[in-house]
Amino acid sequence: MSASRAELEAAYLRTQYCARLARGEVILRIGAYDEAADRRLRAEAGVRAHWAILTPCNPQSQLLTAEDNAARLARLAKRLAEARIRVLPSRNRDPQGAWPDEDGFFLCDPPAGAAQSLGREFDQNAIVVGELGQPPRLVWLRD
Repeated sequence: MSASRAELEAAYLRTQYCARLARGEVILRIGAYDEAADRRLRAEAGVRAHWAILTPCNPQSQLLTAEDNAARLARLAKRLAEARIRVLPSRNRDPQGAWPDEDGFFLCDPPAGAAQSLGREFDQNAIVVGELGQPPRLVWLRD
């Protein structure tokens, strides 16, 4: 996929970012504050202040095989474990079905800059970050 930044941003804005919690998933949307989601993130995920969603799949929006994405997911899981970042499974979902679901991780209270650094390491265009009490936002990792 060779999309412009504007096209990518439009796709990211319509994506549903799903964190898998103990009592089912919570759906997060860029720019949309959800008080009920915040309560669940505190209660079920133990988020104290902030979070991030990161996928290693389809770097730079270039589709990879399921096997390649699975290998990247395993590598990211190992990196997160080494960094002792508490995580839950996540899935990025295009509600229009134009792009395949992407598995990843919901990072609970990651150290400052860690999610951005890992996103760059795994060649992602952007990541989603959030703070309790605020709407999720998109953070671009590439110019």
